[in-house]
Amino acid sequence: MTNNSDATAVQRERDSEVAKVQILGAPVSRLTMRQAVEIVRRAWKGDAAFHVVTANAEMLYRCSKDQILAKIVAAADLVTADGAGVVLASKILGSPVPQRVAGFDLMTECLKEAAAVAVPVFFLGSHPQSLQQAMANARSYYPNLNVVGGHHGYFAEDEEEKILEQIIKLKPSLLLVALGVPKQEKWIFKYKEKLPPCVVIGVGGSFDVLAGKARRAPVWMQRAGLEWFYRFLKEPSRLGRILLLPLFLLAVFAQALKQRLFS
Repeated sequence: MTNNSDATAVQRERDSEVAKVQILGAPVSRLTMRQAVEIVRRAWKGDAAFHVVTANAEMLYRCSKDQILAKIVAAADLVTADGAGVVLASKILGSPVPQRVAGFDLMTECLKEAAAVAVPVFFLGSHPQSLQQAMANARSYYPNLNVVGGHHGYFAEDEEEKILEQIIKLKPSLLLVALGVPKQEKWIFKYKEKLPPCVVIGVGGSFDVLAGKARRAPVWMQRAGLEWFYRFLKEPSRLGRILLLPLFLLAVFAQALKQRLFS
């Protein structure tokens, strides 16, 4: 008879076999939002931490320059296409992802599922006030959501073990980490083996949006792949980050050309 641990291992292996496209060396899963949520639902019943990376074009371009970040993304249990740039890149490379799976959308879908089955959730990151408002709004939007705790993102390195102890004690099945890229990915990777069995997702600035401190682009701009432009209009200081998008696409075209030459 197969025990729960063996069944979990088998399912994790199946999830790891989801079709992927290699974008600048990073493995991005080719799946829909519904498929991603189903994988998360299965994983929070597992016996080890399950790391989900929501990768946008900026992160993938950084991976091509930051070997540590590239190693972390490659080792993640699931990498989703967060951004129109990543979806476009997959098409250029001939292995299109079926749908954008953005970090904020994945977070809210997972919160909805967690509320339905009383899965314990922990929030880590953001400004103290934004964190508290995000947690309050989550409880309001998703009745019966079991928020077992939270900690803001303004902590020193010598405080990390104490925060880890708090998470271990509270045993969340869903751990949302909003420390920004690449800090959140590096924090998760550093402590993954010490975390309780849970799904841990890096969600960037999603707590600020959930708290109402920041706004997403109108739906029509999101569907048109223009969310980056909306962010620039709201925060012109993001210009340096936005300029990484054409560099990312140039690198993707170079990869596609190399693939054609050597295929």
